[in-house]
Amino acid sequence: MARIHTDAQSILAEWHSLAERVGTVFSSRPGFVSNVVDATALACDYVEIRREDRLVALAALSKFKRGPFTLAKVVGTGLGVPLEILSDDAEASDALLRAIADQGYMLSADSMIANDLTMQRLLRHSSWNVHAPIRESVPVVELGPGQKASSIRSAKSLKRLRQYRRGATAFEFEMVTGVEHLESRWADIERVAASAVERSGRVNYLVPPHGEFAKNFLRCEARAGTLCVVGLVIDGVWSAHEVGLQTGTRMEGWLTHYDASVGKLQPGHQMIEWFADRHDELGVRWLDQGVGVNRIKTTWANTGYDVLRLSAVPSAWVMSGTMLRILYTAPQVLSSVGMAAARARPRR
Repeated sequence: MARIHTDAQSILAEWHSLAERVGTVFSSRPGFVSNVVDATALACDYVEIRREDRLVALAALSKFKRGPFTLAKVVGTGLGVPLEILSDDAEASDALLRAIADQGYMLSADSMIANDLTMQRLLRHSSWNVHAPIRESVPVVELGPGQKASSIRSAKSLKRLRQYRRGATAFEFEMVTGVEHLESRWADIERVAASAVERSGRVNYLVPPHGEFAKNFLRCEARAGTLCVVGLVIDGVWSAHEVGLQTGTRMEGWLTHYDASVGKLQPGHQMIEWFADRHDELGVRWLDQGVGVNRIKTTWANTGYDVLRLSAVPSAWVMSGTMLRILYTAPQVLSSVGMAAARARPRR
């Protein structure tokens, strides 16, 4: 049975349970979605599928009017994170996709995990006309029990990292997992992020319009015991950090920043080595390096997965193929589509 909510409060506990059963990334957890929605005041539909009154599939979709059409984006689109739609099995995924199509929504997302069950069902679902090219690959470090950084990197490269650490007057790793510890280091985290993003041109998710969401979300993760920030304190100054978020046996690196003054110490490599050497202690097998390929990530990665840019239009629409081409080639055109385009809406 399909149901649609505009407020998720009544299903939060069940959503948590579903995410724990089948979720593989933090962006599908209710804490992430609810903090994005609260900070941005998005109009959302929470489309659920129930079987014997048990929640078995859920999609959180933000809605935007585009002329006579409604575009539904998977919440998290535009925030630089891999996305998935929670579902217990193929039957639940198919029912969920039918329910979304029945609403007459176009569907969009920028980084859908390619091997996500619901994504795979969508690609062949009769209710949808889909375009989903690979956007990019996500590098991952896979480590077995007892393995450490030395299992995947040469002795020479790790020796060089040790030499850099010894070259600093004082070089310390600091792990942040609790709310109070996070609060005490937040100003340092903001400072380093601002410095790092200023020279790189990347988005700073710790300032408006994202800052409120990011801080509240990380507080939630700390309370849930899934936050692990590693910081580099060099000569007494917080100079670099990687924000890690744990989902099962996967540690996802979300935000990594370092001050330019410590770049010669290779802080990115230092922090990945730290996670690799402690993965057993942390209870993780995979170090997911997140969306965005760079030299540091690929140097360490020994596996990975693809994320897709998703555009989908209900196949029942008279001009489904035409609208799909507009959606993935020039989505801004949709906002200026005139009344003549109403012929493309679903048949009644």
